[in-house]
Amino acid sequence: MAEVNSFYLGTFIVYLLIVLAIGVWGYTKTSDVMDFWAFGKDMGPWLATWSFVANFVSAVSVIGFIGAVYGGGYSLMTHTIFGLMLGTSALYFAVDRVRNLDLLTFPDIIASVTGYEIARPIAGVVLLGNGWLYLIMQLVGASLLVTTITGVPYEYMVWVIGIVFIAYTVLGGLVSVAWTDFLQGTLMVGAVLLSLGYMVFDLGGFTTINQQFAMLDSSYVHPTSEGAYTAIGIVATIVAFFGTIFTEQNNIVRIAATRDVKTAKLHLAAGGVILSVFYSALVLLGGATTVALDSNGLAVQTQDAAFPTLITEYVPSSVGIVIILAVMSAILSTTDTRLHSTGITTARDIYSYFRPDASDDSQLRVSRAATIVFGLAATAAAVNPPGTIIELYNFRAVLLTSAFLIPVYFGLYWVGLSGRAILISVTAGAILGVGTELTGGLFGIPSTFIGVGTATLVLLISHIILPGTEPKGGATVND
Repeated sequence: MAEVNSFYLGTFIVYLLIVLAIGVWGYTKTSDVMDFWAFGKDMGPWLATWSFVANFVSAVSVIGFIGAVYGGGYSLMTHTIFGLMLGTSALYFAVDRVRNLDLLTFPDIIASVTGYEIARPIAGVVLLGNGWLYLIMQLVGASLLVTTITGVPYEYMVWVIGIVFIAYTVLGGLVSVAWTDFLQGTLMVGAVLLSLGYMVFDLGGFTTINQQFAMLDSSYVHPTSEGAYTAIGIVATIVAFFGTIFTEQNNIVRIAATRDVKTAKLHLAAGGVILSVFYSALVLLGGATTVALDSNGLAVQTQDAAFPTLITEYVPSSVGIVIILAVMSAILSTTDTRLHSTGITTARDIYSYFRPDASDDSQLRVSRAATIVFGLAATAAAVNPPGTIIELYNFRAVLLTSAFLIPVYFGLYWVGLSGRAILISVTAGAILGVGTELTGGLFGIPSTFIGVGTATLVLLISHIILPGTEPKGGATVND
């Protein structure tokens, strides 16, 4: 067992106590189920902006993306990050239509555009699968980091972190989540910028870092890693991550939680600017991390361990504390959001469908119980995770985009689109997208293209052949 670092461990404990205190405070501000789920639909622009930023940045963004740069270079900007930023920009132009529906969840929107309430539990099951995968990779990232820097064994730390974030999410719902996001978002962005500044100064400037990075492998500074990523593969990845922005339950809930359409648009615009700066800094920090570890002969067992190794083996403790705050802020802010979303999905989209007369109090109890159950299940799975952080991230991107992007947003804008065609398209896209992702694609075609292409063809064909007396999409939305 590694030696316990009391300094880092103490910092981590203090951080957990602070977020738990915010959770307890949030509990006192939560009076009904709508407070718990959606901040009473009264979230202001600044809180909404920083909550969006903090929710957006995760273990994938900090540990996973820096690990991806360590293993493959700057090409990450060409596909994954570009897709995420493109999706955020595009959602800005669709957010007024989404917000004006005045619906709480993504399955609510699907039920609205199809006319079929059964769409809520069907979509809810898909979203629960996505949320569970996201929780696992967040817990893996958090526990890997804290284990590396404190010396506490991984199998213990994963349970400590899991129980803490379950506790404060269950207590205050989105009130707790949003205010911890505000704290964590500002810490995260500031700490990453300060860390990059230290590395640039320590290694001799941006030019020196990039020159040394290129000397390690010239493909590291090439937009396609010198052909390692084909044009079709890059486009497929862009589409996959573009689609996740439109189909994440937590993004829809946050839009619903904003005070009005103006606030919803402002929080996306401001959040997009902050995230663009943040991700640019993060990728450059990944290059600096690679150069620093290589020049000092510091090897890592997996690419996900690159950034934790930088903290423990390279930077001084004062800088390490700043980086720890950034990473823990990123991980916990996204973890609590996804956990909160699983509770809403279970209670609002599944339980209330089968129990339409359920009271607000019973839905609140179910939401809190589901939060606990999914949190514990994800924690147990994270003890022996089924893949690397970036692998899990890619898989759930294919799942969401293949299932929902084309049928749901066509339904929002295409008045008269067949409701049954939308449901059939969702099912076909999810099955083919996930199936080919698990088998490594089909005939060299990326799984995203297969899933999205299948959803599009099935949607159009089903719309043509199904009878015209069924519910139609699009008509519920005012132009």
